[in-house]
Amino acid sequence: MAKMKKTEVKPFKEMLLILRARLRGDVSTLANAALSKSSGGGSGSSSVPSHIADIGSDTFEQDNTILLMNNEGETLSQIEAALERIEEGVYGSCIECSGRIPKMRLKTIPYTPYCVKCASQLESENY
Repeated sequence: MAKMKKTEVKPFKEMLLILRARLRGDVSTLANAALSKSSGGGSGSSSVPSHIADIGSDTFEQDNTILLMNNEGETLSQIEAALERIEEGVYGSCIECSGRIPKMRLKTIPYTPYCVKCASQLESENY
C-alpha cells in the first residue's frame, strides 16, 4: 500500500476542515429551525395552524429538517473519521481492501473511506 505524501494530503485536510465547519454551522441552523417550529415559533402568531393543510406542511418541513440533520450528522462523522485517518497516515487508503483511493474520488468525496470497487460492493450488499 503506497501512502500519500503530506504535501498530497494537505489540500484534502483543508477541504475536510472547511466542509466540517460549514456542516457544523448548517446542523446548528437546522436544529434551531426544527426547535422553533416544534415550539410554535413559526410565522403565525398562534401555535395552532389555521388550516389542516398547514398542519401537513409543517409536519413535512419538520420531518425533512430532521432527515437533513441526520444526513449531515452522518457526513460529519465521516469527516471526523477521515481527519483521523490523515493523522494516522492512512488517508487515501481503502479501509476495506487497503488499496489506494484515486485522487479524483477523494476530490469529489474527500471523506470517503472506500475505493470505488469496495464502495460499489458495499452498496450492492445494502440493497
